[in-house]
Amino acid sequence: MASVDVALATISFKRKIAYKSTWIFSVIFGGWSLLAGLAVWNHLIGDGEMGGYDWQAMKAYLIIGFLTSTLAWAGSDWEMANRILDGLVAVDLTKPVDFQRARAGEYIGGMLASVPAALIGTAAAVLLFRPAGPVSPLAAALTAVSLLLIFPLAFGISYLSILTCFVTQRYLGIQWARDTMLAFFSGMMVPLALMPGWLQGVAWSLPFVHFTTTPASIYLGRVGTAGALGLLAAQAAWAVGLWVLGRLIWSQLVKKVTVHGG
Repeated sequence: MASVDVALATISFKRKIAYKSTWIFSVIFGGWSLLAGLAVWNHLIGDGEMGGYDWQAMKAYLIIGFLTSTLAWAGSDWEMANRILDGLVAVDLTKPVDFQRARAGEYIGGMLASVPAALIGTAAAVLLFRPAGPVSPLAAALTAVSLLLIFPLAFGISYLSILTCFVTQRYLGIQWARDTMLAFFSGMMVPLALMPGWLQGVAWSLPFVHFTTTPASIYLGRVGTAGALGLLAAQAAWAVGLWVLGRLIWSQLVKKVTVHGG
């Protein structure tokens, strides 16, 4: 099965990089959104601080947000959704390949195709804006682990969202709702530290927070080593939990599959 997973990931990777204009657009669009964020927060913070972030720390936070958002929205979720909407899932059910594992391989392959754009954009932002560095080498290493965990976590959330296609027969609205929740509750839009306490509690009870707030908190030393390990454990637990939940929901929703009205 491992060879099948690698093959599916490779095909998805090659499909993504075949469209050079999309790759370039992802760098340009992400770069402009980062510049806009830096301009806004520079005006708001100035020489002071907000929510415990001074300007140097906020620059690092925004660059981490750019990196994680580039990765989070790079998967092949529409390809997964279309297999259900077009009825191709019926063909998948006849194959000796686990549907969820196959889609995971394709999704991770698509995310890997975004890594060069994410790294180039991040490196350019670091060189241009000189943000605060990691609080320690250990924090840098743990931040890297958090970034790696974004891959299975992003798949878990996307997979659950595309399973709704069995019921809704549509995906665009679901995608918009998911992306909005991810951008808001992860802290990409506004750091959680600036939100009301009750809203922070809601955010921390959801998996989205681990896309930006968790790696940024570890990187900037807003949590100690024990706290960082706890956040990584929670991030990993969400990835596993979403995988298991996906299997349980699939076992029920697959009974609703219809092909040409049958």
